[in-house]
Amino acid sequence: MSQARELINAHLYPVLLVFAVIYGAIQISPMANQARYFNHCVDEVIRESNVQKMSFAERRALGVKVCNGSSI
Repeated sequence: MSQARELINAHLYPVLLVFAVIYGAIQISPMANQARYFNHCVDEVIRESNVQKMSFAERRALGVKVCNGSSI
């Protein structure tokens, strides 16, 4: 009986761990793509806003506002 338990511990748990890691990576991938798109949008708004009076933080806030769907 202890030999069966050792086989389970040696083979089943690592296989379950691999499936859990793969499942987690599949779940995180769409969020990473969404964040990448949002960051690209904010960077484009910052690059295109050529108002000299605004600080970088204000331009970044404007970029977040525009990329979230709000009007200027």
